[in-house]
Amino acid sequence: MKRWILAILILLMAIVSAAIMLQATGVINLKPMAIQRMEAMPALAPHLQIYRVGLAARQEIEEMEAKIDREKGELIQRELELDTRAEALTAKENELARSRSEFEQEKEELVKLKQEIDAAREGFLELDRLRAIYSEMKGKDAAKIMSQLRPEMVAFLLAEMDPEVAGDILSNLDPKTAAEITRMALTNKKLP
Repeated sequence: MKRWILAILILLMAIVSAAIMLQATGVINLKPMAIQRMEAMPALAPHLQIYRVGLAARQEIEEMEAKIDREKGELIQRELELDTRAEALTAKENELARSRSEFEQEKEELVKLKQEIDAAREGFLELDRLRAIYSEMKGKDAAKIMSQLRPEMVAFLLAEMDPEVAGDILSNLDPKTAAEITRMALTNKKLP
């Protein structure tokens, strides 16, 4: 009898081993058959129902995790794009700030230049007015006033006057000063 029990046990182990090997290699699928047998047993039916709900929940969780992973990848990609845009915007802001600074400097330089031009224009207008005043004066009176000025200034004033008026003023100046003014006019010496 022991031999028979041992032979039956070995035979059962061989069948179970063969079934496991066939299941593992994919030749047969014992799972549906095992589930059908379990459904037939009233004691196991409620547990099998819980097992099926658990499988459905696991599948739904896996799908949700896959969806979350996809959305996470998309969010990371969007974040990288936004970072790139932010860097580009920062670079543009810096460039605009530099351009604005350069513009402000150029504007200041132009304002200064305009002020200088206006001052020079006023100076020339004043110089023309002085020439007109000296031209209207008698040569002797104009020479008295001009003798108090630097010779360079006198030469500059006389340079644009009518030659007759300038000659009358020069003739009434001290001969030494008149000679120096004449020399400056001949060498086109400019005022500093």
